[in-house]
Amino acid sequence: MSMTIIVTKRLRLEKIGAKHKGDLYQLLSNPIVHKYFPKILDQNESKAFYEEIQARYKTDGYCFWAVVRNSDNLFLGICGLLSQIIDGQKEVEVGYRISNEFWGNGYGTEAAKACIEYGKEKLKLTSVISLIRPVNLPSIRVAEKNGLILEKETIFQDTRHLVYRMNLD
Repeated sequence: MSMTIIVTKRLRLEKIGAKHKGDLYQLLSNPIVHKYFPKILDQNESKAFYEEIQARYKTDGYCFWAVVRNSDNLFLGICGLLSQIIDGQKEVEVGYRISNEFWGNGYGTEAAKACIEYGKEKLKLTSVISLIRPVNLPSIRVAEKNGLILEKETIFQDTRHLVYRMNLD
């Protein structure tokens, strides 16, 4: 049984469960979606990704959620809040991956904005970040549309990333 976390005008963000495994694998193995990521994930890596999400639900209380369109219950991608250690500091990142056939409709921006609001209202976060590779212009646009501002560069998972931040207090 899925558990809805957030509802927006067009979307529902729900806990990722067994019913999402196939959709999650399709997303994680999509080379277009992962154009700005180090690699696409195979079946075993996708399963490990799913297990990591389940573990983070238990330890952090949040992680990626399934992004589902309200009008037709279609899985669009994932979006959520992720605990990260950046430059020795504990941070909460808003992260998102939307299937490329749904790009350009504002779904990533809408889902990320809802996650930021959830972080502020429910988790009482004082700030959120987004970690974005400099070449990933679409994700930079999503961050900027939601009011995140470029703060610095860092190395995350052996790769150069930009750190965008929004203070919530």
